Amino acid sequence: MMADKKIVLFDLDGTLIDTAPDMYLALSILLNEEKKKMVSYDLVRTQVSNGVLGIFSVAFSDDPEIEGDRYERYLDIYESILGQKSVLFDNVSQLLDSLDSRGIDFGVVTNKSSRFTIPLLSQFDLLGRIKTLVCGDEVKNRKPDPEPLFKALDKTENSYNSSNVYYVGDAEKDITSARAADIRSIACTYGYRDPNDDPKSWKSEFIINNIMRVNEIV
Repeated sequence: MMADKKIVLFDLDGTLIDTAPDMYLALSILLNEEKKKMVSYDLVRTQVSNGVLGIFSVAFSDDPEIEGDRYERYLDIYESILGQKSVLFDNVSQLLDSLDSRGIDFGVVTNKSSRFTIPLLSQFDLLGRIKTLVCGDEVKNRKPDPEPLFKALDKTENSYNSSNVYYVGDAEKDITSARAADIRSIACTYGYRDPNDDPKSWKSEFIINNIMRVNEIV
């Protein structure tokens, strides 16, 4: 019977939680400190799935220092305002309640560091509900490598047939990771994409524009 058990793993930023407003606020504070020109929220939002390096690529295109003091300062600012403006995406709570009611496990696999992930999950009362969690600082190889997904499954108390494991993400690296791990992939289109980045090109098994559609797939 346990072989029939299902689990849905989720990316965090851009899939479960809309963290872009916090990340933009932190950037605005940093740009103000450095007396640099502000950049648009819409532009920064397209880069959130690419982390700080993606954000810096558009914010400091004329001065692309991505490591060192600026990088650390940004992380410190972000930590200080973490969760102030973040919200769950539409229907996330309803979906997780539904998965619970159906006896389907769920977890989170993110490239975000534990330093930020754990407080965010706690803020939205998700930390105690998930069966497994893997953050970027827990693995040698982050997504698009499959290592984080393998680690997430290793940390669970159950065994799952690969056909009953799903990964939901809003970036191509999420789908690449799922495909490499030989589990089922679900691409969501509502996250942090550049308009020119077509989810159809990611070769996911499913594409959804509303997270509640996971219920129809799993």
